[in-house]
Amino acid sequence: MKFDRFAKLIAGLSLAFALPWIFLVMVPFITGSNLEALPYPEGQDIDGGVTAYPDKALYQYGSSDYGRQVYAAEGCAYCHTQVIRPTYAGADMWRKGWGGREEDGFARETQARDYLQEEIAPLGYQRIGPDLSNVGHRITDRDLMHRHLFDPTSIDRDSGMPAFLHLYDEAPDGSKLVPNKKAEALVDYLLSLKKDQPLPSKG
Repeated sequence: MKFDRFAKLIAGLSLAFALPWIFLVMVPFITGSNLEALPYPEGQDIDGGVTAYPDKALYQYGSSDYGRQVYAAEGCAYCHTQVIRPTYAGADMWRKGWGGREEDGFARETQARDYLQEEIAPLGYQRIGPDLSNVGHRITDRDLMHRHLFDPTSIDRDSGMPAFLHLYDEAPDGSKLVPNKKAEALVDYLLSLKKDQPLPSKG
């Protein structure tokens, strides 16, 4: 009798853990694994002769592939996300520039296909700092991006972001800080973050 109760308890606990795992992990994984780029329908012309979404040419990482590695190594994803949440889940679309190029009508929520060109997507899990999905549109000046990294409080005095001074060396005359290879690659990567490619129209 006691064994039957114990067996039922174990079965119940197993079911309680298995169902969420199946529906929250396995089903999205299987669904996401089958995603492919979507062709644009006839009549929807995209600048640059782009024919599908997402298009690798619009994700101009280039040398910033190394920058993505620096981004991961420096722990940027601990404080920053790269996900524009749907409106029902938050106010991201109301924050200026977060959804992309508002002036061109491209601002939008994040889609699963936005990450097809990335081997590992640094989604992040909390927002101590702002979302970076489209930071390449919000900060377009390379020097300003560097300043964000080595002296964040000069941009926002209330910033909790640490100064990444180890990515910069002092100039020979001591007059300024000079970015090293890691800093340049990280800035390349940050400037490339523009997840707002227009979605293919339906029908």
